[in-house]
Amino acid sequence: MHVLTTPSGKPFRYRKCPEGELIVYPSDKDGQPQDHEALVITPYTCKLISDAIQTQGRVLMGASRDNPPPASLGRLLRNINQSPQQLSYLTAILAAEQFCAISKDGNAYVILHRRS
Repeated sequence: MHVLTTPSGKPFRYRKCPEGELIVYPSDKDGQPQDHEALVITPYTCKLISDAIQTQGRVLMGASRDNPPPASLGRLLRNINQSPQQLSYLTAILAAEQFCAISKDGNAYVILHRRS
């Protein structure tokens, strides 16, 4: 299992399934690893977000569950009835794979595509 941190610094573990799903195990409230709760990020969502990052080049993450900013990745997910929360994990994984970089602009996280 792989270990990373979200852009805000919260540790999590994840694994990739052969079919393309990402299984994410968020840390517990004390920041410790746990394996009784997991979040599945589908291949569809991975591709949707990767394509949006590649197309836009620079985009706000917008992981707010309630009101993600317009034109953000979070709004893209909210518009298809998915939780923007998964972006905290997916963007960290994509950054670890060198697909994108994550920077902070004020209180907002900005996702930048790494052009090859």
